[in-house]
Amino acid sequence: MKLKIKLLPYENLKKYEFNSLFKDLKDDTIILVDAKLKSEEEAQLIKETMKKVSEKFSGIELSSLELSSENNINLFGKLKKSFVEMLIGKKRGLTLIGPAKIIRKIRKNPEHLMLYT
Repeated sequence: MKLKIKLLPYENLKKYEFNSLFKDLKDDTIILVDAKLKSEEEAQLIKETMKKVSEKFSGIELSSLELSSENNINLFGKLKKSFVEMLIGKKRGLTLIGPAKIIRKIRKNPEHLMLYT
């Protein structure tokens, strides 16, 4: 089986309908979004996925990674980061969404995501 990966800008995810997203996932495509999904967006995606689970579609694996390291950021830096996120409407990061039958496990470290098929 060939591995298919679709790179999807976060702005397009907002316009992308769930049916289109699930069509790609059912076609064994892994979707990589260029931002960290908000917890509400992840919850909505999981909720919609649960409606689509069947013998042919076993669900999804989902993991997000925030790219900004807050360890060395002072108060001004945190305020600046929050302001920029509010303006552009997305968090710096990556989100990996894939069919559960292909992705066995996603291991998340603070600095990277590891995908096991």
